[in-house]
Amino acid sequence: MLLYHAGVPGFPGGYIGVDVFFVLSGFLITGLLLRELRESGSISLPRFYARRARRILPASALVLVATVLASAVVVSPLRLIDIAGDAAAAAAYVVNIRFAVQATDYLQGGAPPSPILHFWSLSAEEQFYLFWPALVLLAGRFAGGSARRLAVPFLAVALASFALSLWLTTASEPWAFFSLPTRAWELGVGALLALGAPLLPAIPGRVAMALGWGGLALVALGGIVITEATPFPGWAAILPVAGTAMTVAAGTRAAAPLHARVLGWGPFRYIGRISYSLYLWHWPVLVLVPIALGGPLPLVGRVALVVFVAVPLAALSQRFVEDPLRRGRVIGTVTRRNLAFAGALSIAVAVGALSVGAVTAARLGGAVAVTPDTGDGDALAGLVPTDAPSSAATPAAPAASPSAPGRPTASGEPATAAPSASSPPGVPGATDAPTSSTGPAPSSLPPTPDGPVPADLTPSLAAVRSDAPRIYADGCHLDAATTVSPPCVYGDPASATTVVLFGDSHAAQWFPAMERIATDRGWRLVSLTKSACTAADVTVWSATLDRAYTECDTWRRSAMERIASERPALVVVSDSRGVRPIVDGEALVGDAGGPALADGLRRTLAALRPMAGQVALIGVTPEAPDDPPACLSENPGSVLACATPVDRAIDTAWVATEAAIAAETGAAYVDPTGWVCPTGPCPAVIGRFLVYRDTHHLATPFAAALASRLSGRLPAVGATTGRAAGQASPRTAALVTARVPSIRAGVAERQTRPS
Repeated sequence: MLLYHAGVPGFPGGYIGVDVFFVLSGFLITGLLLRELRESGSISLPRFYARRARRILPASALVLVATVLASAVVVSPLRLIDIAGDAAAAAAYVVNIRFAVQATDYLQGGAPPSPILHFWSLSAEEQFYLFWPALVLLAGRFAGGSARRLAVPFLAVALASFALSLWLTTASEPWAFFSLPTRAWELGVGALLALGAPLLPAIPGRVAMALGWGGLALVALGGIVITEATPFPGWAAILPVAGTAMTVAAGTRAAAPLHARVLGWGPFRYIGRISYSLYLWHWPVLVLVPIALGGPLPLVGRVALVVFVAVPLAALSQRFVEDPLRRGRVIGTVTRRNLAFAGALSIAVAVGALSVGAVTAARLGGAVAVTPDTGDGDALAGLVPTDAPSSAATPAAPAASPSAPGRPTASGEPATAAPSASSPPGVPGATDAPTSSTGPAPSSLPPTPDGPVPADLTPSLAAVRSDAPRIYADGCHLDAATTVSPPCVYGDPASATTVVLFGDSHAAQWFPAMERIATDRGWRLVSLTKSACTAADVTVWSATLDRAYTECDTWRRSAMERIASERPALVVVSDSRGVRPIVDGEALVGDAGGPALADGLRRTLAALRPMAGQVALIGVTPEAPDDPPACLSENPGSVLACATPVDRAIDTAWVATEAAIAAETGAAYVDPTGWVCPTGPCPAVIGRFLVYRDTHHLATPFAAALASRLSGRLPAVGATTGRAAGQASPRTAALVTARVPSIRAGVAERQTRPS
């Protein structure tokens, strides 16, 4: 695992070290419980928890405190708030649940790794031992000393957990990875080994040798063939779990086989002695030291951190903290005193971490988001153009099909130029598409001035992580698993003019503006949005689910049918460019997926045209490779320190692609580039408004403030156009009937392809 975390090549599945640890833990701890049960006829739960506290808590508390203090020095204040929350959850042994929630939250999924991430396994283990001793005690009394009868509840727990793991790995891999119910079977396998320990020494020597070396080979094979793309834990976890079980079983013989003597080599035994402290220290060192030094380290630097920093810290921690407290030399071994110490220390660490987070949040401007203006004034007057000159509010003449787009990368590579006539064969260029504003806005706007973060920044930096349109709280912006949108009607529900907002979270970011427009114009607004689910008619890969996003296909089909039944006056579509289309079973990245995404968008817009009076496509918004809120929290004296160069923020090729597709399908095209990036470099703060809530979503108040500008670029609609309260024309009804099944068939065809 250390080699994997240090990025040493050849160990893509190094994270299976946790699975090895779970089996060993289940074997050792259950063995102690069974021994106590046999010798005394009972198990003292208070004494068990006191021993666990002395063994686990001191070193973990030390590392948590040190990590929070180090983070306060080297990371941005906004990130420190998150780390402090992680530390508090780790002190309460629930951080695995926190990480599972974050991993399934699209808005948090792109956050950098926490220096406390590795504490998830410790939390899952301690949750297991919260109920396991009582289960062993009850099962032991039921079994009456019979190992076979005692094996029944052990096996039931392991099988139920394994079955749940298989199902949840497919349904929601983050929850399968982090949660105890899907990991309990690994500890249960170790427990079954402990139950059968009296019989294991009778294994013949040759069989033991085969088991030992075979088990080590399985673990090594798992570290090599399992990758980050492997659905995990699921079936793949059998490799490390079975391998560990075989190795342990073979090592119980009185005459230790060769593999056991190799593992008993002095240096290996020493690493084993400090392994707990080494596990605790190595990850914060690998995460925080590169930040302190200003950037990622090469391989030799990461290995040096493990060898020359993490190992010495672990050795000191094991000698001066872990061992003395475990043996009772500091706090003794009195059960009541140990439990009181454990409770007080856990509470102190959790409260201390939360206090660091609260103080940091207060310094950033409070914890409550500022409600955007609701008056008629233009809060962005003179700061953002009232119109984006390159926007096309009326359909242009059909253009040739666009070529593959370019896209700013996380490493900061500039976007590629717009497509030209020399595009690849079969993918004509888009030189006839409407041009786009890809640089600073009109010269009449003054350059963005430098200066400190405004005192009335809206929303405050402390509140930005919880800043999201109301459709998130209303349940109208769907998560990855949900496939059917609720009614989600806003504006004037009784209006004869229905307008639909359709797309992924980049459509959802425009909801505040659309809701304001709907209120002003008396529209009935229907919101149909889903996280990471493009409106484009193409199957995409889900990073959250770690597989083909079939739920997106199902939802998109349902949404199209809903739109057809609504017969809206206007459908407003907006999407992120950052999805991975699946073509011939392969999830394509970046430019490679551009043609498939463009074709899917073209199909969707073409299908929408007969369903609605008008269709408008809001173009992709400029992005910030580095998180602007975190940057501003670290540079409160200079807003320009967090501005993004124009060529890194604006995806010129995709803007041209979208404009060409809109023109070809007869949809209006609204390019927000000039609003989000009115001057060069693209500012993180405009007036008192924070532009972004993360690297690629607009902050809610800023989006709401753009309502008047968006309103002026949308096509004109009226009650006579919308048919929410009327009837569809025979021509429209016929076209809808023809279009929706074709989309359904296309989705079904892609779902049958291997992924």
